[in-house]
Amino acid sequence: MEKFIQRAQRILPSNAAVGRLGSIELNLWLAHLVGLPLTGLKKETRLQKYWILLLGFCVQFALFCYVGFELYDLCFVWTNVDLMTQNVVLSLTHVAYILKVINTYYHYDSLKDIVAKLSAITREAVLSEKQVHTFLKSEMKGKMVMLMYFHLVLLPGIMGLVWVLFFPDGLAGDRFPYRVRIPDFLSPTVQYFYMGISVALLALCTTTVDYLNVLLMGHICMHLKVLNLSFDELNNTKVDPYSWLVSIVKYHCELIVLRQKVERIYSLPVMLQFVSSVVIVAMTAFQVLVGDGSKSSVIMDLLLCCVLCQLFLYCWFGNDVFEQSKTLPTSAFGCNWHPLDKKCKQTLLIVMINAQRPFLFTAGGFMGLTIPSFTYIMSKSYSIVAVLRQMYTRT
Repeated sequence: MEKFIQRAQRILPSNAAVGRLGSIELNLWLAHLVGLPLTGLKKETRLQKYWILLLGFCVQFALFCYVGFELYDLCFVWTNVDLMTQNVVLSLTHVAYILKVINTYYHYDSLKDIVAKLSAITREAVLSEKQVHTFLKSEMKGKMVMLMYFHLVLLPGIMGLVWVLFFPDGLAGDRFPYRVRIPDFLSPTVQYFYMGISVALLALCTTTVDYLNVLLMGHICMHLKVLNLSFDELNNTKVDPYSWLVSIVKYHCELIVLRQKVERIYSLPVMLQFVSSVVIVAMTAFQVLVGDGSKSSVIMDLLLCCVLCQLFLYCWFGNDVFEQSKTLPTSAFGCNWHPLDKKCKQTLLIVMINAQRPFLFTAGGFMGLTIPSFTYIMSKSYSIVAVLRQMYTRT
């Protein structure tokens, strides 16, 4: 584990003493690389900011136009089950991405405040050796999962780009993932490149937008672990127990406010993601079942893995926060509270009462981001696959 932490520190190193969150910086760096202009969440020069905004505007305009061409194609193929499902699988994903981008910029000021607050409380609260190790371990997990997820999505994007450029017949504009109608005034070569690069960038931009939410949940989970470790300091004779307990109460209240802010920003987009993912997973699985083993089918298999990974990350990190928050009352009760005076015991009781309500991120308030929610979505997707298979057999 120590070796993994040391290697993770080579990639945009994290530093609790100055509040540097390397995992968030890595996510933002990847977002800028693929043309998503999330500026102001980390330190940038004025020249860097202008370049990111210029590149981002051009890329996002081209991607939004491509989604419009996909929806235009859907108007012509909605009566054919096979072609319709090929189009909807990506069109629905891309429309969800556009809505997520709009939501991100609508709440951009709140998002900046959350990142700044996380940096500040990391600098103030992560003090002991165990807490620093917990912080670095969490940062290592965030970076490694981010890079694996990004490369998992990058693989089908590159494969599709190569195939559509060198083997466009029967694929470009006709088969998944390129069910799209592009204006004829563009030359075929330009159309093929536009298709390949747009699908790849849309997938990678979706990855960075989704993972920013996941990272915020991961940092809140890390702070809950640090909060659990804070009770051990009550055994330190150099610490005033009452002042320390008051700081724990304030620390916990700050985390409650942060969770509420993150929930307010991402609750509705996550609900949209969960609802659309039921359809996307079902239709992707349907295409895998009826596929002909062509290049399109291979990309479809990889896409199904990416979509499942996307859903699982939401549920996994959300479940971590939920389970970690439930351990706070136990940690508070398990500390050395017996020799404390009445005032300290009353303060500790306040901590335990506040911690009775666990942190739960939800999809629009209807479904918690937990592992059981992931299995529920899989079961509903299977039901839709069975219906689509029956419809396809009859036609």
